[in-house]
This record gives sequence, C-alpha cells and structure tokens, in this order.
Amino acid sequence: MGRSDRIDDASLLTVDRFLDELGAVIGGLGLERPHVYGHSWGAMLGLQYAAERAPEWTSLICANGLAGVPRFEQEVRDLPAKLPGDVLDRTYGRELRGETDDPDYRVAQGEYMRACVVRTSSVSLDPDLMILITFRVMIGQADYHVTGSLKDWDILDRLERIRVPTLVLGGEFDECVPSHLADIAGRIPDSEHVTQSGAAHMGYLEEEPLRREYVSIIRDYMERIEARS
Repeated sequence: MGRSDRIDDASLLTVDRFLDELGAVIGGLGLERPHVYGHSWGAMLGLQYAAERAPEWTSLICANGLAGVPRFEQEVRDLPAKLPGDVLDRTYGRELRGETDDPDYRVAQGEYMRACVVRTSSVSLDPDLMILITFRVMIGQADYHVTGSLKDWDILDRLERIRVPTLVLGGEFDECVPSHLADIAGRIPDSEHVTQSGAAHMGYLEEEPLRREYVSIIRDYMERIEARS
C-alpha cells in the first residue's frame, strides 16, 4: 500500500520480516526515540515489536489494532446486533459455504465496511483491496474470517513485557471491539485506552468533526508523554 514496493513473492510475507523492516525504517531514518503510530495491522506489528524487541520509543500509538486473531474472530461473530440486517451471514456465512462468487457477497462486504470500518465518510472503500497479495496471504478473503498466515497469531500473553508508553485507540463501532482494546491496555503497564464515540475502524477517514477529533486524541497524548521529560 502507499509508496511501498509491491511484493509478488509470498514467501516474504512473514511477521518476522515485517518486524525487521519496521526496525530498518526507524534505523534508516536515524530516529532515536520516535513516536510510533500503527493502524490495524500496523498496530499489531507495533505491539509485537514493542513486546519482543524492547525498543526505546517515546510512545506507541496502537490504533484500531488487536492482539489475538482467534479472539477477534469470535468477537466478529458476536457483532450481528450492530450490523445491518443479515450482513454477517451474507459475508462470513457465504465464505463458510463457499459462496463467495455470489454477486451479493461483494454488496454485503460493502455494507460490512460501512458498519464497522468507515461509517460517515464519502470515501469509497474498494473491496478489490482485499485481493492484494499481502492481504490474501496473511488474512484471506476478508478480515472478519482470517484463513491466512495470521489466523493463529496471538500475543496477548506477551503484552505485559511492553515498556513503551502506549495509547490504545479504537472506535465505538470498530470491528476491533472496545473490550478487546481495553484488555490490551490493561495488560500494558504504562498505557491508556480511548474509545472514539461515533467512529469505526478508520477514524482518520470519517467526516468532520470525527476526523479532527481522531488526530487531536493522538496529538494530545504525544504532547502529554513528551511533557514527562
């Protein structure tokens, strides 16, 4: 995504390689005590890096990420009350039944995104992003049914090792549900948990004032951490 080189060799898509690349970017830029922001998979990566490699970061912003994929999948299955109509059956259910060629499957994916990913923005979230090789290899067809290499990824029992001040930020309607994020924060010694009201998984893409509020939450946290020194 973004300006990253496109990977066409699936063997390179490992967690260890992503961890090494994160360290290489920080080292290559000469950043000694950076604030590290990670969103979704980036947040997951940041948590594992902080837990296993003891970095001297000023802070970690874990935005809309999770710490255990098996738990996340169960939480997604408990979402129907927050989703429109039968969208979970038309997405997750169709995957289980091998019905992903049904045209309504793509329609239902869009409805899921509007409920749990971006709720208020006019930004179009293209379901075709889910066919990118990185997504398919590591996640699978969709993030609410993980069949890729991350399906057993779980670092909940390692979070207590993190010694970096950490902000755990999520949205009220996020597919990474607030209770999961609260548990992450509860396991990290120096952490704060904030749930942004009215937002879903991508608060930075929501309409104003949610977008501005998302940025303000992060900026205010960074300023408070820097004021400690």
